Amino acid sequence: MKDLKTYLFIAGTLLGLYLIVEYNKPIPVDWTPTFNKSDKIPFGTYVLYHELPRLFSEGISSSRQSIYEALNNRTDNANLLIVSPKVNISNTDYERMKAYMADGHAIFIASHSFNYAFLDSLNLAIQSRDVLFAKDSLNFRFTNSLLDSNKLYTYERGIGVHYFSKFDTTKAVILARNNKDDANFLKYDFGKGSLFLLASPDFFSNYALLSQDGSTFASHALSYLSDQRKLLFDEYQLLGTQGAQSILRVIFATPSLKWAYYLALFSMVLFILYEIKRRQRIIPVEDPMRNTSVEFAKVVGGVYYQQRDNKDIGHKKIIYLLNFIRTNYRLKTSELNEEFVDLLTHRSGVGRETIDKIIQEIKEVYGGKYLSDQELITLNNNIETFYEQSGTTWKKNFSQNEPT
Repeated sequence: MKDLKTYLFIAGTLLGLYLIVEYNKPIPVDWTPTFNKSDKIPFGTYVLYHELPRLFSEGISSSRQSIYEALNNRTDNANLLIVSPKVNISNTDYERMKAYMADGHAIFIASHSFNYAFLDSLNLAIQSRDVLFAKDSLNFRFTNSLLDSNKLYTYERGIGVHYFSKFDTTKAVILARNNKDDANFLKYDFGKGSLFLLASPDFFSNYALLSQDGSTFASHALSYLSDQRKLLFDEYQLLGTQGAQSILRVIFATPSLKWAYYLALFSMVLFILYEIKRRQRIIPVEDPMRNTSVEFAKVVGGVYYQQRDNKDIGHKKIIYLLNFIRTNYRLKTSELNEEFVDLLTHRSGVGRETIDKIIQEIKEVYGGKYLSDQELITLNNNIETFYEQSGTTWKKNFSQNEPT
């Protein structure tokens, strides 16, 4: 009994020492790039949001609505600021943005990841430089002489590694570059207003703004927005719609609750697996699998319809058509020139006008054109017409050449 008390005393002492050490252990720095205005961690935007009223005296307001909902029927002439690692702008949002900017408003977006439709509409591409093991840090400068174009702004920890690798030089104005001569700050004019694109939200993080260069660069970048207008600070791209907070979001925000949640899920899975092994029901005899080719085609078609990637669908239709031509008419499809059109017209028996339309549509798709719904339907109808007109001729020639 005495030995048991000794062991309990030692175990209690060790447990108490462990709890004291854990309680006094310094909290590690959280480098998660949240860009949330309420986060004081290095890559939150707490400093930015609380310093914005000093730059925009007309007031700051937050929005948890989509871009279309936030800008529709506004009467306060507010400019829009979006700071988020990822930005997804729908076609409806983009059309509303263009109309809003055409009326004289400005939209400022700092992000390194945009959805394809938005990038394609502006002919943009974003890449990043690997500076993790580089000996020199990236420096940035403004091209505007009024902002001291000779001044270099230096950052550490890989801030600002993203840049615009492709853009339309006839429409975009470069406002800032890095020391590798990469453009990372662009301006587009839309009517009376402007669209400003900064290739990284890191410039507005708490970590960046706590340095002299970082705060100066951020204030100069935001100086392109009028301080005589109200500023609308978007949170929709980060947090979703208003009221989207959930229990899981609260749990994942606290490390201890998060690991308790994972442990509970793991325990539940183990329990279910154990119970299944002990109480597995008799597996009923199932009928042989049916031919589900039609259902599969419907599912695949539904997926393509939901994605609305007309360009990809058109590209696949063209691939199948060219393969049909190579297989049945023994023609090379690497060059779609006049000689190819003449040979295809002669061998297929299809009208020259139909083939000319198809060749022109193929060249437009290969040239990078994004097909609308009506253009995709027209391409499909022309290809189907080719199959119908060429089918009769091809079968006739085949039957004539068939040995008796």
